[in-house]
Order: sequence, then C-alpha cells, then structure tokens
Amino acid sequence: MPAPKKRDKSVLMTPDPYHTPGYRGFCPQFKFQIGETFGRTTSHLLTNPKIASSGRPVLCDIAPVTKPSSSTYHYEAARKNKLDLIKKRERDRFGDQKLGTHMVPGYTGYIPKRIQYYGTTYGEICVNAISDFERDYRQDAENQSKMQKLRQIQEGRVKLTGKERKRYKLPKELPLKSLVKDVGPLVYLPKSKQHSISPYYMHDKNPSKFFVSGYTGFVPKSRGYNGMGYPVITNRALLDFTNDPSHEISRLKQFGQADTYRAQKHADAGRVLPDVNMAAHKQPIIYPIESGLVPHYTGHIPGEKFRYGTTFGHSTRNAKRASKTKLIATSS
Repeated sequence: MPAPKKRDKSVLMTPDPYHTPGYRGFCPQFKFQIGETFGRTTSHLLTNPKIASSGRPVLCDIAPVTKPSSSTYHYEAARKNKLDLIKKRERDRFGDQKLGTHMVPGYTGYIPKRIQYYGTTYGEICVNAISDFERDYRQDAENQSKMQKLRQIQEGRVKLTGKERKRYKLPKELPLKSLVKDVGPLVYLPKSKQHSISPYYMHDKNPSKFFVSGYTGFVPKSRGYNGMGYPVITNRALLDFTNDPSHEISRLKQFGQADTYRAQKHADAGRVLPDVNMAAHKQPIIYPIESGLVPHYTGHIPGEKFRYGTTFGHSTRNAKRASKTKLIATSS
C-alpha cells in the first residue's frame, strides 16, 4: 500500500519555518519590520535569501550538551565541597539559619557576595555566594587565631619546638625585649593644645575659617547664601553665626575671651557669662506690623490656618496681632 501523501498546510496557517509569539531569541532584521504578525514576519526573515542569516531557526541547540567526564567530575566535586561547607555552617550556628543550601527564589533578604555571580539559576548563585562568604569568614577567623598565638609566643607564654620556631620565623631570644626601659602609660589630656582649631573658634580674619567642599555636617546660617563656592558660603555663614549677638561666642568676643573659650568650656562648665544688654542690638522682625510676609514663606504663622478669603500678604499682616501702642512702648 503506498504511503499517504503529506497534506499541505492551509493558506491560513503561517508557513514554516517561523517563530511562535513569545520567542525572545535573536531574529535578524526583526526590529526594522512592521505591519505583519510575529509569525509571518519571522517566517519571511528566515526564508528571505537577501537577509544574511545562519540558515538555522535557532542558533543554540535545544538539547543539553553533555560535558566531558573529567569536567563533570571536577564540577560535581567542587559543588559537593561548597554544599558541605554550607552544611557545616548550619551546624555551627544555632541562631539565624536564613542562608542555607536550599534558597527559595524570591527571597528579598541580603545574600553576601551574590553580586559577583550571575548567568545561572538562583539556587546555584546562592550556593556559590554563601560558600565563598563562609570560606572567607573561616579564613579570617583562622588568621586572627594565628595572630593571637603569635602574640603569646612573643610574650613568652608559649614554648615552641624548633620546627615551629622556623615556621613563625622568630628570633632566638624570647620574649621580645623592649627598646625603651621606662615606657609610661599613654594619657590623653583634653585640656592640652590641639593640633587644629575648629572653624567656629577661629578669628574672623583667619583665611582657614571655612569648611572644605564635601563636608556633610550642618552649617548654621548657610541656607540664605547661594550662587557661590562652598568655601565662600561657609565662611560667610560662620561669620554671621559667630557674630550673632545672641550666640555665646559673640558675647565672649566683647570681653576678649573668645580665644580661650574652647579650653575653658570643659573646665568652667558652670561659669556664668557676663550680662549683655540684648535690647541694644536690633533683632530681626519676623512678623512685621505694617506689612505682610512674602508669598511662599514656609515658616510658622500664628493663626494663619483660621484666616481665609484674602491674599497671603493681607492675611499675614501683623500676624501676631500686636497693638501699635504696645510696640511703641517697648521700643522706647
């Protein structure tokens, strides 16, 4: 009986060869094609002789490639050693057991050294990273133990044999002798002269009275300066801060005590500062009486949330509702 003839595919079906929708591999010239379905576009690209291609629909073999026996043996042996190291870690630790041999994909916690491994499954990446981390941890602990033992040997607490003496490369006479006979204890004196002075306590004309670029600490009164270099901004802000009449450093400057303020601050913690007439210094007015505040002012305005139906300037005029007669009496 003759074999049945192979029926041709329907004209409604996409002709072979083609890629099914969802294929994420490379297809030559695909990004320049528009107006057709994914299957018909890939079929045209795979059969068009004018397009340079390999002639194979899929470049990589779908069937797994068997590794040579020697490579397979070394790979399995190395993986077994890594798993044994992780299991030993689990046995030695009674607390947190998150890092183990069976890491579930989707775990959002931190895995040390995971960033160094990629190109394989999540479980394989975790095994390599955790075993590498555990190996470094054990090596560091071993180095610390060796350093402690070496210190005991140099102090003469442990006696060694000839082979151990050669391995540690130690001198013949132990314990080691001090080069200086009388070594006094190291004492820190907080009142002693320091190697540097904070910019806060420098003189106003000191060229070093600023913070270097990259300083991330708080600099008082620097918010109002912009459009200049960081050293210039911090210098002007420090001058404004240290010359503020309400600040302790400025009050000490009036009596010639600013230079010794830093040394006396710890010793004379209970010292009372000289009384300064603060009314003699003109204080800035935050809430003016005759006018309102500038729009977009972000500070606190007393009672502003209860006022509405007017502009910001009108609602903030005399925000504290101070009487003019009281203001005149206090100023006089």
